[in-house]
Amino acid sequence: MRKIAAVLLLLSVTVFSVFPAVVPSAGNSYAGLLEPYRPITARALGMGTTGIAATGRSDSFFINPASLGARRFQLSLPSLQVTMYHLYDMVSSDIFGSVVNGSTSGYTDLLTALKSGRGKLADIDAGLSFTAGGFGFGVNTGLSLLTHGGQIGGLESSIIGEVNAVISLGYGYRFHLPDDFSIDLGAMVRFNYLAYTEALGANEFIDLVGKNSDIQDELMNQTPIMVGYSFPIDVGMNLNMPYGFSFGLVARNLNGRYYMTVDEGLNGWGNDPFGTNGQSEKFNFDTDWSLDAGVAWTLSTWYLSPTIAIDFTDIVGICQTDNVDIRDFMYHLNIGAEIRVLSFLDIRAGLSQGYWSLGVGLDLWAFKVDVAYFRHEFGNTAGEYGLDGLTIRFNIGYDR
Repeated sequence: MRKIAAVLLLLSVTVFSVFPAVVPSAGNSYAGLLEPYRPITARALGMGTTGIAATGRSDSFFINPASLGARRFQLSLPSLQVTMYHLYDMVSSDIFGSVVNGSTSGYTDLLTALKSGRGKLADIDAGLSFTAGGFGFGVNTGLSLLTHGGQIGGLESSIIGEVNAVISLGYGYRFHLPDDFSIDLGAMVRFNYLAYTEALGANEFIDLVGKNSDIQDELMNQTPIMVGYSFPIDVGMNLNMPYGFSFGLVARNLNGRYYMTVDEGLNGWGNDPFGTNGQSEKFNFDTDWSLDAGVAWTLSTWYLSPTIAIDFTDIVGICQTDNVDIRDFMYHLNIGAEIRVLSFLDIRAGLSQGYWSLGVGLDLWAFKVDVAYFRHEFGNTAGEYGLDGLTIRFNIGYDR
């Protein structure tokens, strides 16, 4: 167990990552501002991160558990998704070439490009999911490499490694109404195990990539690792209407409290991955819940199946904002479209928080591949700090 834990977090600090963002304050325990972990597939990213009311794929119940009310059989076994951020910076700094040549100069150029505030370098998400008879089950593991361009604990540029392991269990039920109307209700509970490192300075990260033995020893034995768990709950509703129209509403991350423990280094974490020895420092922090809504229209034929989706996120948050302007409105607005051609080719486009996105998918019987290029907003308003990202997802299973 100790070796497995060490390998997982070392991988997150030296290779790729997934979707939460920790912005720690001073101190070993941090005060942690965290975006709750939620699997978001390349399909949703290519469609402007929409999907609250656009059900029908295996990723739907992660977005809105009410989609389980359709009682579809779907199997994703397994899936692997990789996302690279700072794509333009990586290409311009020749980081790929420097890695091949064993040089750290590309990393130096990339870290120099970090802007103030939080961001990301890369994500990896591996998982499986299964839905049938109204039930949904999923297991996901995410590795994240997070960045912060501002000052944390005296460091101007920082790198944070993060690991999430999540088990999701949900159920949905459909109530049939007159005139081809129906209502789907659903709920999902997750067990989320979280581990993240204390921030590493940019120079320390470069030394780590360069296999500096002193820095590796510091990570193994001295760098604090924050570990803990939470049991967030999502509840959702879909109103299905004639002619392919639907309206969805979902409350996310209810009960979003994390119970955390501080371990000293990867060795300490591997020996006590759940912080049960009673000697470690403990702390709790809460992540915000959100209320999101969406509308969608879908037409299904064997030769051409278009979908249009519009989502509005964090309704409570914008209602609490004084003097809402167009930038505030755009920050909460996502629009997406997809056209499926001959049941095997998907073409996607979207607008998320003011940034466009593009995607394509191939459905070759049991093998599927999806690609999306997008920008994600890491600032507090639309257009403040968008990072470009490229996501590639491979999936084996039955997913319609």
